[in-house]
Amino acid sequence: MEMEEINANAESASLKQTLKSSPTEMEVHTAYTRPITLGQGEVSNDYHQLEIPAGPIAVYRFEAEVVEKDADGNYIPVPSYDAYLHHHVVASTHESSAYMKDKHTPMKAQMGNHAIGFGAGTECRGTPQEFFDPYAFVTAEGEDSWIANVHIINTRGMDEKNTGHCLECPCTEDNTPEDLFDPKGSSWDKCNVDLVEEENDSCFPETYKGGLRCCENGQHCLMQDSLDAEADNATYYLRYKIHYSVFASHIRPLYLAGCCDATGNLDKAGAIEYDIEVCNEEKHPGCVHTLSTTQTLDSQGSAVFGAFGNNADETHVDREVDVVYMVGHQHRGGLGITLHDEDDNEICHSTPTYGSGHDAGDEEGYIVAMSTCTFDPPLRMHTSDLIRITALYDNTKAHTGVMSLFYIAMTDVLSDDLAIDVRPYNAEPSFMLARPSSGKASFSSVSIIFVGIAVAVGLLLKKRLNNQYENLPTEYNV
Repeated sequence: MEMEEINANAESASLKQTLKSSPTEMEVHTAYTRPITLGQGEVSNDYHQLEIPAGPIAVYRFEAEVVEKDADGNYIPVPSYDAYLHHHVVASTHESSAYMKDKHTPMKAQMGNHAIGFGAGTECRGTPQEFFDPYAFVTAEGEDSWIANVHIINTRGMDEKNTGHCLECPCTEDNTPEDLFDPKGSSWDKCNVDLVEEENDSCFPETYKGGLRCCENGQHCLMQDSLDAEADNATYYLRYKIHYSVFASHIRPLYLAGCCDATGNLDKAGAIEYDIEVCNEEKHPGCVHTLSTTQTLDSQGSAVFGAFGNNADETHVDREVDVVYMVGHQHRGGLGITLHDEDDNEICHSTPTYGSGHDAGDEEGYIVAMSTCTFDPPLRMHTSDLIRITALYDNTKAHTGVMSLFYIAMTDVLSDDLAIDVRPYNAEPSFMLARPSSGKASFSSVSIIFVGIAVAVGLLLKKRLNNQYENLPTEYNV
């Protein structure tokens, strides 16, 4: 072997080690959104500027929770039964990321360019999103703020029955958009074949009865005569905390995949939300609603949380990526969401944890955390790889506007001479994920077996789920 080749190999090995173990000095930044003042039952679904240290920085961890000030001016956590965090999503609006404006992902604020992610609901307090060095979300030079879409519903002082209705954003005479029932007024062709065939109410304007479309900023989640006009206003804040370092050359920037939304398929990015009908034992054995579909990792995206426009990503080019982190997002009643590859190997199973107490972070009947999947070393995948998404919900009660989304953080693969060690999923080192030869799914019958197993797991979790809300009464519907 020539000396130049030996030196080149040594330099490559040295860089690989640097990528894996380079020491990174972490700092912590804590800040707050502007005050969010709401009357009882009022909705805030607005955009906020989040101040961050001037870039370039690398963000390795993000925490968020709803807080308020006590009588002494100290910030204290607010329980979810008082302030329900439907979601918060974060994105960059910096000019350096303008080229990503049309890149849709399941965790992107409509006004943003580059989706930073961190989208979550009540589970965010117990599910900080974090990444290991050298993987991080990176900001541009001089970038000192992000934008966040924060969606909060004030249910303080409401009884359990009305609170349960509020959390699912029922359409009423007061909050229904004028163009809701006009198919030309908003895009409705988003649901996958299974949802259309089961005539899921959320897929059609004439049957839509609750969800994001009836839960906009300044609206109320119930009719005024169901709310306490004498109730005091409440003022909340979203407190966010990032763990970051100054950007260094070894850091590999993360971005979000276009997948996954269980309401979509290979042709549709997804409708974001769907309804769960009351249990029919013939359709849903054991009263567990199962929705399963197939999407590719990153050939399409979804304008989730604030955009119902065209979702096709025509600029997609198949490429290799390293996936480092995944987490699911579900609403109350959720029993878990799972990703499998084309050969039915489990990629990630994200399960909700329900609270059992009264304190903030342990609210009974609310999702307080979602289990996550961190891949160290990363998963080597192709953006054209097929992924099976399976979502389970308890449907002993009806639900409107539920979600089953996955947040997937990944980075582009380095050139061969600089690539660090990677592995596919949790398989043996010799196993390599096969790339699909066409855009059509070819899942075998083992997928059917998996769904059966998933339902069984869901039933076990369901036994621990103590639902405290009832079916949406017809009088709340338009």
